[in-house]
Amino acid sequence: MAISGVINTNTSALNTLEALNGTQGSLNTYLQQLSTGKSINSPADNPAGYAIAQRFHSQINGLNQAIANGNQGVSLVQTATGAIQNQTSLLQQIRTTAVQAANASNTTADRQALQGVVSQLLAQVQSIATQTQFNGQNLLDGTFAGAAFQVGANSNQIINAAVGNAQTSAMGDHIPAVSPYSDSYGCNGAFVSGGFAPGGAFTITPAQTSAYFTFSGGTYDFYISRGLENGGSISSKVKVTLTGNPPDTQELNKIATAISSAGIKISGTTQLVNGTPVLKLTYPANDKDISFSGPPYVTNGSYNYNIQTNEITVTLPDSAPHLSSLRNSVNENLVSITKTGSSTQLTYLASVQGNVFKAGSNITQNPPTIESGSGHISYIQNNGGSAMAPDSTGMFQEVHIENDAFSSRGILITSNTPATETQISPNTYYGSFSSGTGSNGLNIQGPFGNAQVDVNTETESAASIAAAVNAYNSASFLVATGSYTFTLSNGSSGLPGNAVNISASVNNTANGQPDINALLTAINHQTAVTGIAASTHVVNGIPELILTNANGDNINISAGLANGQLASTALAAGSTGSLQAVSGSSQASIGYPINSSSHNALIQGAVLFASSSSYRINNGDMIGFSSQVSRLQSGSALADINVSTREAAQRTITIVDQALDYLNQQASELGATQTRIQVSVANDQTSATNMQPAQSTVQDANIAQATSQLTKYQILQRAGISTLAQENTLQQAYLKLLPSG
Repeated sequence: MAISGVINTNTSALNTLEALNGTQGSLNTYLQQLSTGKSINSPADNPAGYAIAQRFHSQINGLNQAIANGNQGVSLVQTATGAIQNQTSLLQQIRTTAVQAANASNTTADRQALQGVVSQLLAQVQSIATQTQFNGQNLLDGTFAGAAFQVGANSNQIINAAVGNAQTSAMGDHIPAVSPYSDSYGCNGAFVSGGFAPGGAFTITPAQTSAYFTFSGGTYDFYISRGLENGGSISSKVKVTLTGNPPDTQELNKIATAISSAGIKISGTTQLVNGTPVLKLTYPANDKDISFSGPPYVTNGSYNYNIQTNEITVTLPDSAPHLSSLRNSVNENLVSITKTGSSTQLTYLASVQGNVFKAGSNITQNPPTIESGSGHISYIQNNGGSAMAPDSTGMFQEVHIENDAFSSRGILITSNTPATETQISPNTYYGSFSSGTGSNGLNIQGPFGNAQVDVNTETESAASIAAAVNAYNSASFLVATGSYTFTLSNGSSGLPGNAVNISASVNNTANGQPDINALLTAINHQTAVTGIAASTHVVNGIPELILTNANGDNINISAGLANGQLASTALAAGSTGSLQAVSGSSQASIGYPINSSSHNALIQGAVLFASSSSYRINNGDMIGFSSQVSRLQSGSALADINVSTREAAQRTITIVDQALDYLNQQASELGATQTRIQVSVANDQTSATNMQPAQSTVQDANIAQATSQLTKYQILQRAGISTLAQENTLQQAYLKLLPSG
């Protein structure tokens, strides 16, 4: 190779320097790897590897924090669970005390002492609910709901947890409300204190039935009539003006008041159905129907009697109402009709007064009403069969209500509607329930599933309907003095069973109140046969007879049995006593007096629903209950319990059972939540452990390889430096070729 001998550019030195820079960079890289232990110390070292290593780093850090989160969550759940266990222990003591208080051996003073124990224990249950905290957060007062524990490294890797409200006002027995659209426990019975009040769980027939109507604004002029069971009818006129469209309940109350005060035993009340004002008319269930008809037409005029000709002349002004229909009813064979100016004159012999009008005409009063002193005459004719007076501008309509909503509507009644189309038959005469099976029966929707219950007949017993649900039949009666002879039986669907004969006399005591002990004794002597027990309960100073069938079977009172069926009357002939079913502290009368002339009495009980959480009874009005979602009502919450009476102690047992069930559900759910969190923590630990070797594979340096490479590049560095020195020495040698001065 030829020697270039260039001194301006030392190409060989530059090449060597470049090689030195390369080996220096590699040397620095391996020095950094050995000093940090990582093969990737910056994105420049390995861009893809750096991104992978950072993702592993994020996951490992997130998992480590999730493990800490989970451990805190376990501690929180254990705190809540421990508090609930303490509440459960206290409720067990309360329940035991209630069972003790329910026993007949206790005096009033004993139960008051037991109530003091219950009050103290209940106060501590409430204290636990409001004072249990974790990191300053209340856990059992209902505010720690919808909480989420972050147990994973990524978003939404959570375990939801909700601790229910464990305050005494939030736990207890969820019971359905009585349906405002059913007669069972409205006008025909009672459901007091959830059915646990003495004589407070029954419905009796024959009693009353109801019909519902919506109204428009306008004027109303009509007669409302009851078709009586034994024939005939009684009527009363209603004339009101309603404003608003539809009228509000205050306006609608005008017509309710007018009907209620008419004295024909039809009661009118108003209520709202899904915000729509509705008129409810209640009347005896054994009526044939109720109906509506327009008032009679009245046409007024003047008359004159000519004694010489024995003729009567009637003058009717053209402005007289309903003149045309009156004119068409005149028997023209006997009456002369003359039009004079603005009037019409009828002239006929006094001897044919009773035949002035055609047979079968609209005239309802013939001869007419005559006021001899004033010369005034009035003709009354029927209204042509319309439901309301012709000048009535309003309209109304029967509506049917199911599940607290309108299910169907009847005919729209206006002034043009024929009265014959307004007849409304009672819903039922004997038996207070409505029958229905399958999808038309009861459908109970609870938090853990649905149940279908058939109601086969209107007279079915609560026990038969209840099946696996509780049932109870307890009715209260005022007892009149006199003699009693009747057949007492139980059963279902109106079929009597285990019939026994009861005879007793009731006389007044010295304080003027009836002494019913003989009647109690006669009934209780047969309790083993009938399952019907009699007791007494004093309300407002008046003793009441309480008939109870704890199994929920029907209670039948009849004058005997005829071919296996109940006799038609209630008390046997010759009985002078009378029973009147009553409800509540006001002792409101339910149904009609039970005596020797009344229909036999069918007393059905109530299905007692018990649940620690809300549920819904579709078609609940079939058996007297609302289809709205059940809830804790007054007296059914744990905070309301008391054991001061036997009945209250019985109800306390049910309420505490539901509260215990609620707490057990909460504890079970928290236990499952704790298990989930612990499993998640263990899984996080496993994941974090396995991710660290994966991250090491991507990120950590191979020390042996790095050391070997470091030695290699150190040698190359020294060799390069030596070579660079030689290259520079060669450049200096070229100076010797220059001539010396």
